[in-house]
Amino acid sequence: MKRKVIKKVGLKIGMGKESDIYICSTDDEDRPNVIVKFARLGRTSFRTVKTNRDYLKKGQGASSWLYMSRLASLKEFAFMKALHERGFPTPVPIDSNRHGICMSLVQAYPMTQVSVIPHPKQVY
Repeated sequence: MKRKVIKKVGLKIGMGKESDIYICSTDDEDRPNVIVKFARLGRTSFRTVKTNRDYLKKGQGASSWLYMSRLASLKEFAFMKALHERGFPTPVPIDSNRHGICMSLVQAYPMTQVSVIPHPKQVY
């Protein structure tokens, strides 16, 4: 909010094992709504993140789960930005700070709600 990227945080629209996703409003007329994704590593179901991910170099200990979430967010933002710049169909990466990523809102359905895919090769 201090960077004037978002105006207010709205409803939680998604929750997974690694993050919480909120819809946010902006002052931008071209993009009135954006998404903020907060990484939250370290839940009981995801305690093996230190061994499964390469956020830390071998032998380096993690100081906190918030720090690990921050590293995960920075890495995701960097990959999303690189893919978007090369024309991949990703949300538009807008900003990143601490363990949060701000990106464009994509009007779509979760794949779990899609029962028939007319052109599966195109989707893949």
